[in-house]
Amino acid sequence: MALSATATMYGAVSIVNAIATGKGSTLGISLKVTVKISLEPGHAGISRNFANDKLVNRIIRSILPSNVLKNHFISINLISEIPAGWGLKSSSAVSNAVSLACHKLLNDEIYDRSVLKTAVNASLWSGVSITGAYDDACGCYYGGLVLTDNYYKRLIRRDPVNRDLDVIIFLPSGVARGEVKYLSYHKELFHHAFRLALRGDYWKAMNLNGVVINSVLYNNYLPLLKALENNCLGVSYSGNGPAIAAVVHKDNAQNLKNSLEKFNGKIIHTNTNNHKSKVI
Repeated sequence: MALSATATMYGAVSIVNAIATGKGSTLGISLKVTVKISLEPGHAGISRNFANDKLVNRIIRSILPSNVLKNHFISINLISEIPAGWGLKSSSAVSNAVSLACHKLLNDEIYDRSVLKTAVNASLWSGVSITGAYDDACGCYYGGLVLTDNYYKRLIRRDPVNRDLDVIIFLPSGVARGEVKYLSYHKELFHHAFRLALRGDYWKAMNLNGVVINSVLYNNYLPLLKALENNCLGVSYSGNGPAIAAVVHKDNAQNLKNSLEKFNGKIIHTNTNNHKSKVI
């Protein structure tokens, strides 16, 4: 058995929110999470240098056998570039990375579905996610553009994303979120957005998703409108927000950033990501 494993997992942003229908789509971005898990023979225990220890502990105890847990201190070092609590899939990236590192400790051969199943089930159990966020988990794990059925934990399709595109993320200050449960009232619109994504019209799907999320949760459409005015391809609240993600050609990224600077908040400029997660 290996004594340490380090997993790198990337973040993602929403194309289509899955809460209303159970079907979602995401786009991989290059912000990342790195998790190193080490086994130190001797007394039992798990270090706690991370925010959601309930989620992380659940994953560890689901994967590592009892004899390992009883005879080792498990040290966890977690470094994240993804802001938490903004809808940028930080919890999925962390749970995926912990799951992947734990599976690697036991076996050199990695089974993707097992890694994802453990991470998603732990997210459901700990209350981090309503649907299990299989779309978020797959977006972080595989990169690119993914479409999933969250209820059946099925990856429907993965497409590579154009590497000439960047993602501008706006984190607005002082924006209150509405009731997420009301998203289900617009189930047909989310179904339509997902059908657009299925036929490859990802940016139309993203724009429709943004309009619906804004109307239900935020009533703060001006930043999205400004992004569209500056020729972004698609713009939407990511997850349930409040982060807003805009996909733009690299040569227009600075113009978009300049246009968003008039709003009160923080701007993050990142790349799209097609790379699958990795572990050593």
